[in-house]
Amino acid sequence: MSRICIRCGHTNPDTENYCVKCGATLPRISQAVARPARVKVTKNYDTIKLKVEQLLSYEISVDEYLNVLDNIYSKVEEAANTVSSMEIPEDLLPYFKEQIEIGLTGIDMFLQAINELRVLPELLEELDNAESDEVRENLLQEIEKIKDQGLSLAAEATEHLNIALDMAIENMSKWKEEETGGFYV
Repeated sequence: MSRICIRCGHTNPDTENYCVKCGATLPRISQAVARPARVKVTKNYDTIKLKVEQLLSYEISVDEYLNVLDNIYSKVEEAANTVSSMEIPEDLLPYFKEQIEIGLTGIDMFLQAINELRVLPELLEELDNAESDEVRENLLQEIEKIKDQGLSLAAEATEHLNIALDMAIENMSKWKEEETGGFYV
């Protein structure tokens, strides 16, 4: 198997980490990619879901909750900046344009979900200070609504990201097959 440069399309030996033609960092493709059943990427979603549940059951502090959200937000935002600034050669654009758009949409949705979930600590504080049952009930409903909306949006975003990942793998295979006439180099 060889490694194809995303920037210039050059076929490089497996042992290379950088394209021998243009010097770009080559994509890392794990051996798991070759398996037909793909594992879905859900780590960030699973972490956020767990931390939301822990916050709402008072198992973690507000600071810990917000630190986790901030860390994930930073990583996802960095990924968005990396993808947005990628230079893709014109001849490769048809293979990857749609998946990049889907991936960036997923990233935007994930960042929006994190922003929505950031208000939960404020609502919990209001709940703790609520003096009437009616106010408590309204706050509980609002907390549940925001939790459900935020986690639902994060789940949908994760699905977009998994679709983009599947498309990347499929499109790389198609492109490679076309470049090699159906034979893998």
